[in-house]
Amino acid sequence: MKILITGSKGFIGSHLADALIKKGHKIIDYDLKDGNDVLDLKNIKEKGKDVDGIVDFAAVQRVITGFNYPFKTIETNIMGLKNVLEVALGNKAFLLFGSSKTVYGKPERLPVKEDDPKNPTNIYSLTKLASEMIINDFCRNYKLRAAVVRFSTVFGSDRDLLDRAIPTFMYKAIKNIDLKVEDPERTLDSTFIDDIIPCLVKLVEKLKNEKEGFYDSFNMVSGSEFKIKDIVEIILEIVNSKAKIIETTGARSYDFGAFTGDCSKIKEQLGFRSTEFKVALKIYYKRFLDALNAGKFKQEDIDYMLNYYNRKW
Repeated sequence: MKILITGSKGFIGSHLADALIKKGHKIIDYDLKDGNDVLDLKNIKEKGKDVDGIVDFAAVQRVITGFNYPFKTIETNIMGLKNVLEVALGNKAFLLFGSSKTVYGKPERLPVKEDDPKNPTNIYSLTKLASEMIINDFCRNYKLRAAVVRFSTVFGSDRDLLDRAIPTFMYKAIKNIDLKVEDPERTLDSTFIDDIIPCLVKLVEKLKNEKEGFYDSFNMVSGSEFKIKDIVEIILEIVNSKAKIIETTGARSYDFGAFTGDCSKIKEQLGFRSTEFKVALKIYYKRFLDALNAGKFKQEDIDYMLNYYNRKW
């Protein structure tokens, strides 16, 4: 198949691209890092000519970024999707869309299933839920074939943004830098990148053969539940670090609540197999340390991460 991936140089997008190439598929890279903007309709139509499918992972990412840049988030996430849909319909191509666990907001029950109520608490998650609803409508009324995947704290390689929670914890543990931790009692469902990429590949190949109007959604979750403070402590133990938690802060006004997902659907339909969390963190530690020793992290990204609490948006 010929597949256009928006956000192809991102953390998840790049790993999926590698996996699809290994399966013999032709990948059309489309990423802002290369000057390819999803808001450029003419360009994305040219790049997406004659594709069989589109994987749409390009977006303003993260809750905090959406909070600080709400208008840019609305423009990119909604109008970018509009352009992707034009390309998909023009080529009768399927669509795999990257959404987020944050669409559930503060869940009414745990673990969260795909059809549980959605209650976004910030502009980022609002744009994700709006996108899901638009895609669903296009499947019902315009014969699109699509699936939505909701990611949950994915980690596991040096391609991730350094200032995300788990990479930050890992870096500071290795460097013996004491930590300040936000909302330490909140639980996360952290998902190992190695576990979800095979599921995404299977879903892409599944979409190719679905009938017009097909729509489905999947929680890309591990089903594990760990408090943020416990994740930090596990990392400190694995690294044998001298660092410690020296300060904690409460949740931000726009944050979502505790989250644990139900992974039964991806187990049954996509063959998901979960690596035990501590084992996955040990693998990540080795990868992270190798990347750090090889100088793969830019100093500007390290400085950006270290100045998180002093950052002026």
